[in-house]
Amino acid sequence: MSSGIALFAYNTEQIDYIRLATIAARYAKRHMPNQSTCLITDSGTWDWFSKGSYKDLADETFDDVVLVEADKKVNKRTHFDSPYFKFTSDFKNGNKHRVFNLTPYDKTLLIDIDYVMQNNSLEYVFDTDNAVTLFHNAESLIGEPPALPQQKLSDQGIPMLWSTAVYFDKHNSLTEMFFEIWQHVSENYNFYKFLYGFPGTMYRTDFCVSIATHMMNGMGTGELINNFPMPLINMSQHDDIAKINSADAWVYLVNNRRENLEDAMTLIERENVHVMNKRSLDRNFDDIMAALDNE
Repeated sequence: MSSGIALFAYNTEQIDYIRLATIAARYAKRHMPNQSTCLITDSGTWDWFSKGSYKDLADETFDDVVLVEADKKVNKRTHFDSPYFKFTSDFKNGNKHRVFNLTPYDKTLLIDIDYVMQNNSLEYVFDTDNAVTLFHNAESLIGEPPALPQQKLSDQGIPMLWSTAVYFDKHNSLTEMFFEIWQHVSENYNFYKFLYGFPGTMYRTDFCVSIATHMMNGMGTGELINNFPMPLINMSQHDDIAKINSADAWVYLVNNRRENLEDAMTLIERENVHVMNKRSLDRNFDDIMAALDNE
């Protein structure tokens, strides 16, 4: 059976998503060399990347490219770059559930473009019989639990699961059901926002997979949707990348949520990290590429 890593990347005026996807895909190739990589993007983003100065990088990074336009739904997200700067950008994630039909692989690990895999700890999942596997738990770079809004959909709501990395077997009937429910929740998002009582106006795929899992488990807890055996490590948008020591050892400036003036330098080595501060990832693009090329 074919298997591989899939990534969505739609550039916006504020964020160069395809450069970030290149980092994530290069790390996937580095630590999972037996897995193919598939980029799902639109023609404009791909033409800009593949026909310009990044042509060689595009050819060597992505084994398969699927061109499909982003969902037209307006979805604005406020991003932070450290605690001191924020900006608003389009967030084109409305068609993420379509990966079930778009992936060219029988077994797929869908990852966000800001998920940097510096080890192969998730590769085991390709050898399982799991239908769907995703992260049920998360922690910060220094092992703290997420802020309360990232633990539950609402104060008294269901646990929030993460769509940062979603493994699925395309030929399992449970997988098809999961993605059909994800699509249903996506298309009726305002209804489920009312039903589950979560706040905000931004469309979040994390909420969609949380609700889909809840529904598949009979509106309770269960094991139909598997959990990765380790927590998702999140770099907060208030954190920053201080230095690229080597390809698999990065130094982060970790923000103290209680006191900004007490931020701490922290070395993270050979860990998979969800680098949520996308601007910091883009700022270090050249140093990251150089480290990957030199090792």
